[in-house]
Amino acid sequence: MLNNVLMGVQLVLALFMILAIMPQEGKGNFSSDFSGADDASTQAYFKPRGKQAFLLKSTKIVSVLFFINAIALLVANK
Repeated sequence: MLNNVLMGVQLVLALFMILAIMPQEGKGNFSSDFSGADDASTQAYFKPRGKQAFLLKSTKIVSVLFFINAIALLVANK
């Protein structure tokens, strides 16, 4: 019974993680790799704001819950 509940929670957390990760914008810029421009030093002081900050925080929270639930599933199966 507990195993089924934890598996359902794991599925829901996996869906939330997908929904939190997919809309995020990538940090990498391939044009700077080939042009020799150093964007890393100019963007080091900018923090994500608005939607990006929310998505970043929710990704961290959901991923921690995902791994805690995975460990709980492992313990419940023994």
